[in-house]
Amino acid sequence: MRPGIEKEEILGMLNDMADSLEVTDMNLHDSLTDIRKKMYGTHSLHLAETSILLEKMEGKLPQPMTQALHAKPEQISLKLELSF
Repeated sequence: MRPGIEKEEILGMLNDMADSLEVTDMNLHDSLTDIRKKMYGTHSLHLAETSILLEKMEGKLPQPMTQALHAKPEQISLKLELSF
């Protein structure tokens, strides 16, 4: 039996650890890429559904009300400016 660990053994262990870290890093990157793709797809679907719902809602609104909705934020901001 030897009393200590030799230099080659330490280098071998360090190389094994570096290889394991590299594999782990690649797996993590692939996993995160897949998650991002799924999240992007889900968000795109939700945005498309929301856009369709908004178009339906705007189509049901009478024309004068639609114009009033667009003018309203300007009036609110004007009131806020005057109140300060």
